[in-house]
Amino acid sequence: MVRKVVIGVGAVLVLVYLVLLVVPIDPVERRPGTRLGGEMATDQTPDWGDYGRKQIAVQTRTWYLVPHAVTTTSWVDDGSFYVPCARCEGKRWPRNVARDSRVRLKIDGLLYDRRAIRITEPGERARVLGTVGRDPASATAVFRMDPR
Repeated sequence: MVRKVVIGVGAVLVLVYLVLLVVPIDPVERRPGTRLGGEMATDQTPDWGDYGRKQIAVQTRTWYLVPHAVTTTSWVDDGSFYVPCARCEGKRWPRNVARDSRVRLKIDGLLYDRRAIRITEPGERARVLGTVGRDPASATAVFRMDPR
């Protein structure tokens, strides 16, 4: 009897894990998601032009293979695409990026493959944060999303 229960629970856990690997679950507000759903953009290096600031989704790679996706804000400065992270110490997605910089962005329903580069050079960081009115002395981290 116990053996059947253990096998049944194990089978359910394997099934849930496989579903999480394959089925897209987009993040909503502060609730994270898994794999981002949507169509891959045919042009992976668009001219962002008059982009402004937008809320987007960022999907990272985890050590346990189930993608982790969050919503965040973004902006374009001098043709480069940036994503901030306030209070990064307690967040999972920057740790995932530190381990594997390959990310996927969802912008206006389209998916873009990128490489997240954390901006550590003080002058560049101050310039980029200044373009959106953020204090360069803040603990906000900034990631430049370069094409892969």
